[in-house]
Amino acid sequence: MGSIMPWALVALCFALGVASRSISDTFVVFVPALQQAFDAHRGSVTLIYSFALLVGGIAAPIAGWIVDRFGLRTLTIVGVTAATLATASASQATELWHLYLGLGVVMGFAGASLSGVLSSSLLGRWFPARRLGVALGVAWSASGVGAMGMFPLAQHLITTEGWRHAYIVFAVMSALFIPLLVFLPWARIERGAPGLAPQRAAADRGPTVGEAVRAWPFWALTSSFALTSVGIFSLVPQTMVYLLERGIDGPYAARALAVAGLLTPLGMVGFSWLADRGGRRLAALLAYACSIAGVGALALVDGPQDDPWLWLYVLLFGGSMGSRGPMISTLATLRYRGAHFGRIYGLIGIGMGLGGFLGAWIGGVLHDLTGGYTAVMVLSVAALALAAASLGSEAGARERLGR
Repeated sequence: MGSIMPWALVALCFALGVASRSISDTFVVFVPALQQAFDAHRGSVTLIYSFALLVGGIAAPIAGWIVDRFGLRTLTIVGVTAATLATASASQATELWHLYLGLGVVMGFAGASLSGVLSSSLLGRWFPARRLGVALGVAWSASGVGAMGMFPLAQHLITTEGWRHAYIVFAVMSALFIPLLVFLPWARIERGAPGLAPQRAAADRGPTVGEAVRAWPFWALTSSFALTSVGIFSLVPQTMVYLLERGIDGPYAARALAVAGLLTPLGMVGFSWLADRGGRRLAALLAYACSIAGVGALALVDGPQDDPWLWLYVLLFGGSMGSRGPMISTLATLRYRGAHFGRIYGLIGIGMGLGGFLGAWIGGVLHDLTGGYTAVMVLSVAALALAAASLGSEAGARERLGR
């Protein structure tokens, strides 16, 4: 473990995350231009991103099958090729359904291939339990850190050259990874660090998919992903409008939410570090407690005079928002590391995509039905509390095993 190889692979996972998830997340910057270009309703355009989240979850088992059957090289090349095709096709779209196909289906598959399945399958071969959480936290932080650079770039390109040119630039950026991925020493990477390789012997091939799905830990991790996504995405898409309706100045609210985005990758690494230091259950419960308290702080924002509550929300909710992904991935890797890990993790990952899609949709429906945000916040808190119970149970079981 003294070589630079493990952390070089973390950097690779991070970069591939930027080439897929960060580029996909810039969609929110494209919404006004796409709405104008296709003369479409806002909901019809924003649903493309929700669709990408859903496909990203559903496609995770396919990505897991690819890595188990064909290896890491094939998964990465297929994923980057999909990201390239998605943005390239978007630049040529003439109908809205072209974007659903490119930025929804194809980019959703790229995200599934180059995010959790890849980082867990790859880094699980190189990091022991006491370091795996931080490594995965850094890899997962690509979505937040990458967005800091990609969002301004997207806005600049759209303003100066138009949205089609912006997607061409993103396609080229993704395509540049393909030659690198072809020539990386994958045989060495696949072998992993001594004592951690997932396919050392027939007697140590790990649980099968059937064995995994018949036991509670699988469902604890899957439900944690799903419920956490419901809790987060039922609220986050409506936060900006909520603040504006309470008289918060638009640019000021945007800056506050930008700070929340800045804190997200820090929380990913920080909570993962705490978990690796022997406090997996404590880290999980603390992260959920921060998110729930953050929702409470947001509920207390009733006007510009409630600035302290707004910033408490930014600190607590923003700092914990992305922290559960690396935790769930770490626990899944430690429990299922073996020849069937990709498929098992892919099935667990369905929860994240499905929860994100349902959370955003149900949150919007609840607001429309009630005319307010109380029901949305109650849903968010309830989902996060249930997720805390699920993840806390598996984290406690892992601690009792001393890992």
